[in-house]
Amino acid sequence: MFPALSFLVFVHDPVVAEDIASTLEESHPGARIVLPANEAAALAALDEHPQITLAVMSMSPEAAQASALGSALAARQARVVLMGFEAEERGESAGFAVLHRPFRTADLLAMLANPAR
Repeated sequence: MFPALSFLVFVHDPVVAEDIASTLEESHPGARIVLPANEAAALAALDEHPQITLAVMSMSPEAAQASALGSALAARQARVVLMGFEAEERGESAGFAVLHRPFRTADLLAMLANPAR
């Protein structure tokens, strides 16, 4: 039996975070979805759930590369999808997948289905 998928959703807007989490739950039944309130809680969640393979985060590409959270995700070879103004401006050129706003459920699902994005 395969372990359940685990996702980290670290998005500043709680409504958007819940929407993303709901989409992940519906598209991946049985998946573990972690919604930390801050970066320290996100790091603690990685210790509790080392099998997290994908993170959707409101973070600039520079912060994703320099932060302890970004480093921990990179060490786990987790896929990182960035959101937010700085991510939309510079994220893709920095090598990150970026979820551009406004986005629809179909946009999120397409991004998840395409690991190259």
